[in-house]
Parts: sequence; structure tokens; C-alpha cells
Amino acid sequence: MFILFIILLLVLLLVYILYYNEEEYENSLVSLRTRSLEKDGFCVLYDPLYSKYTKNSCSPSEMLIHDVLDKLPPDYVFINYVYKINNTSLCTFHRDVTSSKHIFDTLHTVYTLILYNYDGELLSVCPGSNQTYPFVYSKIVNIWGNPGTVFLFDSDLLHAGRINNCKYRNVVQYKLCHKDDLHKLQHLHNVNIEKNEKCTHNLYNEIIRKLSYFFEFPINYFAYPLMLKRENTNSFIGFIQSFISLSYYNNT
Repeated sequence: MFILFIILLLVLLLVYILYYNEEEYENSLVSLRTRSLEKDGFCVLYDPLYSKYTKNSCSPSEMLIHDVLDKLPPDYVFINYVYKINNTSLCTFHRDVTSSKHIFDTLHTVYTLILYNYDGELLSVCPGSNQTYPFVYSKIVNIWGNPGTVFLFDSDLLHAGRINNCKYRNVVQYKLCHKDDLHKLQHLHNVNIEKNEKCTHNLYNEIIRKLSYFFEFPINYFAYPLMLKRENTNSFIGFIQSFISLSYYNNT
């Protein structure tokens, strides 16, 4: 009986891996028409002018501000936060722990906004995973599109940057919250970072990316304190953090 039980568990594990190992693909224009914040935890906006008017200053254009706030309830505001990423991406699956409603106990949802200034592979998302926090039951959806594509999503949505074989990449990230929650997100105020790192693409990256999806629960639920504040590298915690891409979480 014990052997049969082990075999059954292995079969169920195999079925689970095979089912969730399959990834789906979607054009951003399809996402724009079919995805919503309420149902999927993210929505897509698109206008080439978003990219044109934002490249130099990195600050969101008036057009982008207007269109994004129009998607949200009243009294939402842009936090004074700009995070530009060049050439590489955080391709492991994660929830934005530095702006999580669950972690910082905000009254309202906190949103991440990402503007893409290049053509090609953009973002991977797990639709509705913000509603099943800290677990995920949805498959990976990989989205591609054109410059001027914008993703607005719940910061607790499980997502990852697309691996684009080290082609040109330029994105700008912003944060939005309800005005009543601004005081709880002081660590995001006056952040203005530009990140330039060398891109690497190999089998190791692919494996780590997939593992971060299957093990997102322990990583994002138990290990998130490691991502909130960088400790001295001489300490035990600091040593552990040296293996994490903390620079993507503003802990530099």
C-alpha cells in the first residue's frame, strides 16, 4: 500500500508539472481588448506617443498619467517613483514585495505601471494570481508587443520580465497608490533609479525562471523579508542576499 501511495503521488506530481509547465502566448493588442484589472489583475494600454514623450525625462507624460488614472478609482496618485531598466530584466517570477498590499497593510491595492520602449518580448504574467495570494493557480502567459505598450497591474500579481535573448531592452516602471496609503509607502518616495546591467541568457536562466514559478509560494511568502532591506554583506543575512538580485527591488 505504501508503494502504491508513493506511485500515486509521483503520478500526480508529474501531471501537475506537465500541466503547469505549458506556457501560453499573447499579443499585447489582444491583451488590451480582453484583459482587465478586475478579472486578471492587469490591463494593457497602448499608444506610441507614450514612449515618444517619456524617453528623455523618464517621468510619465501627461497623456499617460491621464489614461492610467482613468482606469483606476478616484483618489489614486502616482508616487514620486521612477525606475528605469536597460538591457536586462528580472526574468524570475515574483510579486512586487516593496509595494505589496499584503505586506504593507495598505487600505487599497497598490499598482505597478511599466512602460515598454522597445519592440518584442515584454512581460510574463499569471492572470488572477493577485486574487489567490500567496498561491498561484494560473498558467504563465507571455506577452509581446510594440514600443508604447503599458502594463498596469496589481503589485501582488505574479509576473516576470520576458527573456528576450539579450536584444535591446528599455523599460520604465512607476508606482501608484491611493492617497490614503501614501504614508505607508514612504520607502518608495523620491526614488529615481536607472539600472544598466549586462544581459546573460543561458540554460541556467531558463531553469531558475521556471523554478521561481513552481516555488513562488515559499519565495514570495516566506523569503520576502530578504528583499525589503539590504543588510551588511558581512552578516549571515547579507551573505544570503548576495545571491538575490536585490537591485531590482531598490535595495541598493
